[in-house]
Amino acid sequence: MSWIKTVPEQEATGDLKEIYDETKTKFGNVINLVRIQSLGPETMAIGRQLYRHLMTGPGGLTKLQRVLLATVVSRLNECHY
Repeated sequence: MSWIKTVPEQEATGDLKEIYDETKTKFGNVINLVRIQSLGPETMAIGRQLYRHLMTGPGGLTKLQRVLLATVVSRLNECHY
């Protein structure tokens, strides 16, 4: 159990509910990375927009190369990707 205060799924409304629903569709549940940001859904939405841009926006790397880099960095940081 997290010691960080979060918004339970059944209490989510508006933008947060949309983010929770999208996450559940993609992963089967609301992942902790999303849950711990639940008190700031506006900020989380901006972060998600930045992530999508970094992963799919213009640049010299393919999407696969970007995913592989993210995986290696996560592994080096000893966190689950």
